[in-house]
Amino acid sequence: MTKRNSKNTEILVIGDAHFQPNINDDRATWAGMLAVKRLPDVIVCIGDWADMKSLSMYDKGSVYHEGLRYFEDINSSIEALQKFHAPIDKYNKRMKAKGKKQYKPELVFCVGNHEQRIIRYGASNPEMHNHISLDDLGFNEWGWKVVPFLQPYICNGIAFSHYFTSGVMARPIGGDNHANALLRKGAMSSVVGHSHLLDYSEKLNAAQKKICALVTGCFFEHDENWTSENNRYWRGLCYLRDVKDGVFTPEPLTMEWLKRKFS
Repeated sequence: MTKRNSKNTEILVIGDAHFQPNINDDRATWAGMLAVKRLPDVIVCIGDWADMKSLSMYDKGSVYHEGLRYFEDINSSIEALQKFHAPIDKYNKRMKAKGKKQYKPELVFCVGNHEQRIIRYGASNPEMHNHISLDDLGFNEWGWKVVPFLQPYICNGIAFSHYFTSGVMARPIGGDNHANALLRKGAMSSVVGHSHLLDYSEKLNAAQKKICALVTGCFFEHDENWTSENNRYWRGLCYLRDVKDGVFTPEPLTMEWLKRKFS
C-alpha cells in the first residue's frame, strides 16, 4: 500500500502498545487526545497493538499461560481502539455542530508479530480456520487500512513496517545500532517498531540523497515478565514533522510528557 503526497505532511506513529487484559489502557486515550491537538495527516500504528498472550507459543504449557482467553485479548484491543477514537469522535461532533471541517486522517495499521499469532494459529489449527482472523481486532470497523505482516506501507518516501528482515534466513534487522542497520541494509527511509528501543539515524545514499530511519520504542508503561530488558525500553509516541520525499524530523514524546498533558 502506498500513499503519496506532494506537500510536507505530519505523521503520528504509535509504537508497540501491547494492550492486554488487566493492564491499564488510558494511554490509548492520550494518543487520541494528541491526535486531536496536532491533527496529523497520517496516523500509523506500527504493530503489536494487541499482545495476544493467549496465542503465544512461547508461554504455552507454562504458568504464564494459565487462564488466558482469546476473546479477552481481542476485547482489550477493541476497548483500546474505542478509547483512542473517542477524542477524535468528540472533536468531529463539535466541528460538525459548528459547520467546520472534520478531522479525517489516513489511518494505517501495520500488522505486528503479536497480531500475526492469529493468522499462525488459524493455519496450524484447521478446526479454527475461518473462525478467527485479524478482523476480530476491530481495526477495519474503525476505518484503518490493515497492512499485512512485513508488507511495507510507503508514505512520502518512507517505508513503514513492524520490522524489516535481511539475509537468506530473513531475520529481523536490529541490534544496538538498529536505525543505522536499517539504512545500510534497506537503502531507503524507514520507520519500524518491534525492539521497544528508540533509535534514529540519517545518511546519504549512493545518489547523495538524504535518507532517515527511526525505531519508535514502545507505547506501554508496564514491565513484561518474559524479558530482563524492561529498563532499556523507551516508552512514548513518535511524531514525524515536515515529512517529504523520505526526509523527516522525529519528535519523541515520552510517556511522562503524555501523562502530564492528557491524563
